[in-house]
Amino acid sequence: MTDVAEVEPVPTVRPVAELFTGAVSALWATTYGLDLALFNEFLLGRLGDPPLNVAILADHRRLSESLARIPAERVDTLAPVNRRWLLRPVRPGGQAFHPKSYLAVTARGATLMVGSGNLSTGGLDDGREVFTTFRSGTPAGDAAITAWRAWMRNLVETLADVALAERFRDLEDRLPPPPAVTLAVPSPLLHNLDASIESQLVATVRAAETGGVDEMILAAPYYDADAIAAGQLLSDLAPRRVRLFVTASTSVNGQPLVDRLAASGARVEVAAYEPDRFVHAKLIGVISGERGWLLSGSANLSQAALTRTVGANGNVELAVLASLDPEEVRSVFIPPGLSVAPRSLESLLSLSFSSDPEPDAPAVRLVSATAVTDGRVEVISEPGVELGWQLDDLETRQPLTVTAEGRGITAAPVAGRLVQLAGADGEPLSNRVVVDDPAALAAVLVAGAARPDADRPVELGAGDLDTPLAQALVWLHRNLVMDVSERLASGPAGGIKQSEGGEQGDDDLWVRLEREKLARDPRANRYGRIWTRTALGGDEPLIELLDALRARTPTQPAITAPQGGSLLRLLLDEPVVDPKAEEASEAPGRRWKISTRIRVRARNVLRRWAAAQTDPRLVWVDPLAPAGNFAMIAAALARLYLELARDPERVELTADDLHDLWLRWLLPFVGTGAGDGWLDQLDSGSAALAAQRLPDWLPESVAALCWLAVRPGGGHRDRVLASQPLIASALSHGLLDTTQTTVDYLGMVTGTQLTLTQVDDQLLDTIAFIDDALWCARTAAELALERLELHALGSSSSVNVRIDVAGIPDPLLDPRVPRLVAAARHYRRCNGVALRAADASWRISVADGEPVGYLTGVGTATVDSTGPLMAGTLERLTATSGVLADLFPAAQVA
Repeated sequence: MTDVAEVEPVPTVRPVAELFTGAVSALWATTYGLDLALFNEFLLGRLGDPPLNVAILADHRRLSESLARIPAERVDTLAPVNRRWLLRPVRPGGQAFHPKSYLAVTARGATLMVGSGNLSTGGLDDGREVFTTFRSGTPAGDAAITAWRAWMRNLVETLADVALAERFRDLEDRLPPPPAVTLAVPSPLLHNLDASIESQLVATVRAAETGGVDEMILAAPYYDADAIAAGQLLSDLAPRRVRLFVTASTSVNGQPLVDRLAASGARVEVAAYEPDRFVHAKLIGVISGERGWLLSGSANLSQAALTRTVGANGNVELAVLASLDPEEVRSVFIPPGLSVAPRSLESLLSLSFSSDPEPDAPAVRLVSATAVTDGRVEVISEPGVELGWQLDDLETRQPLTVTAEGRGITAAPVAGRLVQLAGADGEPLSNRVVVDDPAALAAVLVAGAARPDADRPVELGAGDLDTPLAQALVWLHRNLVMDVSERLASGPAGGIKQSEGGEQGDDDLWVRLEREKLARDPRANRYGRIWTRTALGGDEPLIELLDALRARTPTQPAITAPQGGSLLRLLLDEPVVDPKAEEASEAPGRRWKISTRIRVRARNVLRRWAAAQTDPRLVWVDPLAPAGNFAMIAAALARLYLELARDPERVELTADDLHDLWLRWLLPFVGTGAGDGWLDQLDSGSAALAAQRLPDWLPESVAALCWLAVRPGGGHRDRVLASQPLIASALSHGLLDTTQTTVDYLGMVTGTQLTLTQVDDQLLDTIAFIDDALWCARTAAELALERLELHALGSSSSVNVRIDVAGIPDPLLDPRVPRLVAAARHYRRCNGVALRAADASWRISVADGEPVGYLTGVGTATVDSTGPLMAGTLERLTATSGVLADLFPAAQVA
């Protein structure tokens, strides 16, 4: 036994005692053979209560054989399977799924054991196995666990099983993160997904040894029939000495093995274990001088295990390659309680190969069976379900309805847990599987582990909730999906995790996993109650949100929907409360005290939610979820503006906060006019649905909030510039509708008398706003100029405007000059424009009816065009990407 983390042999490893304890929160195992009774009745109980993430991947053929032997009266022993823990059969590539690994996670760290023992009494407790233990927090341990994690991710993606992927994502969250800074320690873990284990062993030895291999030691219960894999290993490493450990049950044809040993030219020693008992350990030792390597794990001395990859008709195997000193390597080959006795080479001739023939595969492979909400069962099979098939639970058979995806679903609830597909005649067609219970599987991951703050935004602490603003945020958090990442255990890059080394994994599986989790989110049905174009119903979510914001006392009535009213009418219909009268009343309303802490935290929540609206996964909750979120926030901000006008001390957020938050929410929804808003991304059908479902009150609310963002006052120009593209985009999307109710609402917020025309004009002026500085900035960006400055000149000459420009070295040959002059004349509505280089290296004067003048520098003579500039000439140059040189004689241009 070895512990690579400490590079010292450990006499005894006790997998049951070390892995199956009450402190474990997650346990994942891979095994060829599985003793279900042992696990369900003994090992599972040692793991304690939920939250618990347990998953076992077992060889498909062996598991199918085990399930086929369970009689109907014993099916109840499978009660915990696919309820408390997940069981999945695996056989990618058609060969054996043979790795033996056990990963246990506790609050203190993770332990990984990789070896030869299956999940059975003999594999975990008999003692004739070899395991290597890795612990997190050590360089070798962290390297091995990281490699196992990447290997398992690859398997999960290959299987494309959503339930398994969901639990693997949970496992990754429970695993301790690797240290930020680690030494460059190569992983001792080897697998054969991409390269054969034999080739990796040979490459390691060749890279390190200098004088050839002195000794090779082999021990395995199974070879291939003619010892081909052993022969390849002997040929590749050319050892001078070979030691072979065998028992009478070692499975290999003796004569081919003797022939390959003789052909190697090595001195051969044979040792037999005494007493002659089956030894399941698989070991390859290599010694070169003072260095030694030990390969252990699941791989037998067969081609399928040792010399092939999974994609080339190989098993799935997992091995450990440890660097040890020669004596440590030799010591591992003698198990505790056994001794060895020398045997002659000829003694190997008595060995024979014992085959393990594959049983005939059923006509159909039943991949999974999953209980749905009404007790019926949905099944996936290869090939897909056909009409006439039935689902047999060993007691009754239910006919299957075939879905468009080729899945089947029973017509009635299924009581049994162990099921198989049957034909119309009742004869079995498939293997058996245990039915998944998704609700129970999901509950066992979280039961007893819910955080006290899980039902509120992460920014808010328990002491922050005693304000209406915080209560409103909690209501939004509980009832709407504001940030998908809050409810998904996602990884980098928007919840799509990547494989080790930065390679993108099978995105389809992880996307499907997240889509199904979001589709099950209980808050999804809230969105359907937002979409109405009539009077708001009494249970409308908007009313619940505004009720939380209103901070009413128990004696005040709840908000009710007005007859035929809009959102703004809803806000206006509540009587205005005089703060002094409130203080004097016997049952005063709870006052909102100014709190910097609440202000900062609430602002951070709303900003994070605004940024999360661009997450494309949000539409998996509801196709119009971003619109529902936007509408609710618009209503909340409108309410807060009104409360702020009534009594600033009742609202933690300031007017500047509300202005900032409104623009942050408006931007991802409508965009800047460059096709970058959520509404811009909708196809025609979704756009029509959105136009139909968006509430009537939303456009007038958007108009009110946009007007408040650009109302006259301090910093007006900056606010206009920040809001301009968003308001223009809102108008183009039909989301800007100024009504008399809007004007009445704004009058209450501002305390001034406004007219419909004033509000409309202010919004339209914002959209059309431009001044010299803005024109220069936009034109410089459009024409890729370094700098642009506009100067008004006196009216005594034909030239009214001068433009200083940087970034045009040759004005006569630059097609941007005609465009710049034309734009300036259009903007300033003038005829004559002078262009001057910022460094005074040239100057041009342009005016209709006069020659174009070009001055190459101070003290030089002006060069004129061939004739006066005719009306429309400059525009034709602009349209054809012409240059001013076209207006000058060629000799002058040269």
